[in-house]
Amino acid sequence: MKTMVVISHPTIQTSSSQQFFLATLKGEETVTVRHLDEVWSEAKPHFTRATEEKALLESGAKRLILQFPMYWYQAPAVMKEWIDTVMSKSARFAKQIKELGIVVTLGVKEEAFRAGGKEQFTISELMRPFQALANAMGWKYLPIFEVHQFDYKTEVAKQTLLVEYLQYVTKEHHGTLKNTEDWFIERAQSMKGAEWEQIAEWIKENQDERLELEMHLSDWEESQYGDY
Repeated sequence: MKTMVVISHPTIQTSSSQQFFLATLKGEETVTVRHLDEVWSEAKPHFTRATEEKALLESGAKRLILQFPMYWYQAPAVMKEWIDTVMSKSARFAKQIKELGIVVTLGVKEEAFRAGGKEQFTISELMRPFQALANAMGWKYLPIFEVHQFDYKTEVAKQTLLVEYLQYVTKEHHGTLKNTEDWFIERAQSMKGAEWEQIAEWIKENQDERLELEMHLSDWEESQYGDY
């Protein structure tokens, strides 16, 4: 699935998290990255619908990812202006895009965003306008990808984040173990070297065994309990 990642960050060159994400996506042929602060024009209009719509259409993206740091419980002003300029149910890209995802970075601990926590509200609650946007455009709304306190993460945690982020952006389907296994197999097969071939084969063998076990369990449950 082709994806366009639209980023709004005023100091992206010095942002460790954004540079990490950009490095992760480097070389991904199915991903197009558009940094709004670079294409923003000082002269009004800051964005033109025709230019932005053309970029979306030419990307061939079926998944749109909006990526930004959270400022005062919302997206940066540049992202909001882009949405106001570009989004329309009658836009030519409206039917091309199928999914909307949100990648949001925060400098506050994850446990702060919950009822009774420091911030009192969850990220899902604060990002609800994007869910409404997806609903209005007829797009599937993906679970929010939250990144809390990136600079405090260990190297191991960052490597885990790299894989999870890459899956969020590129994996065709979300929500099932089989989809995740298929994604890892495809990734391993695309790498060069016997070691990667062995990894792909190992995942495939384990997947086959798991699916066979699930089938036997399903048959056993049906024989024991029947249909209710």
